[in-house]
Amino acid sequence: MEEFFNLAAGVADEWRDEHQDDASGTTPALIIKAVEQLYDILQFHTGEQGQACDEKELDQCSDYGIQLFSELSSQAATIHLTETAIKVENLCFPFALWAARLGAEITTLEPVVNAISRIANSIRKPSDLELLYREISEILYAVSDPIRQDLESTNPQRPWRILLMNRAIVATRSHQPALMNDAYKDIVAMLPQDASRFFREGMQQMDAIGYPPHVREVVETWYQRYSSKPTLH
Repeated sequence: MEEFFNLAAGVADEWRDEHQDDASGTTPALIIKAVEQLYDILQFHTGEQGQACDEKELDQCSDYGIQLFSELSSQAATIHLTETAIKVENLCFPFALWAARLGAEITTLEPVVNAISRIANSIRKPSDLELLYREISEILYAVSDPIRQDLESTNPQRPWRILLMNRAIVATRSHQPALMNDAYKDIVAMLPQDASRFFREGMQQMDAIGYPPHVREVVETWYQRYSSKPTLH
């Protein structure tokens, strides 16, 4: 939250400079006030007082927070604060992870997935990728049932698909067979139409990047099993 408020203050200052004659609509200042109020609510329910949110309120608070972060990121981009916009959206990941650990459902997924994609691309050490995989899994398991049902399965850009694919890629890059097998099972079960292509492209990466033999062995096993079988039977 401290990082959010620091970034938001800069967006609000720049916004006022560019919109001096236009006070209509949602502004960064209004978003900051909304996040402050949300933070007070969450602090009350998770602080030393031991108060507990009911599930519905917790779900609403977590979803509202992600939406507020995403909205401020969009406003930063509008006034050409590109780096700040990215930093604000990246905060959706730790916020969603914190909410998931409190037991909240994740219903606004796109900004969280955008953040995860960027963070994954910035990490190189397999041990750090192993930790990231476990954090992505916590969010995966917290995603709401309507999203998990994958009703928009014809849209390749849907956040649910990207989350599952990125999680499997992170597992591969972690060089941990147990994580790879876990993620690959979910690809086959939840994205059966993508499984064949995913493992085929995975084999291509084994040659292009030069993964360790034990990683290649796992990918090759799944490729041989599902390279011509897009569904699990």
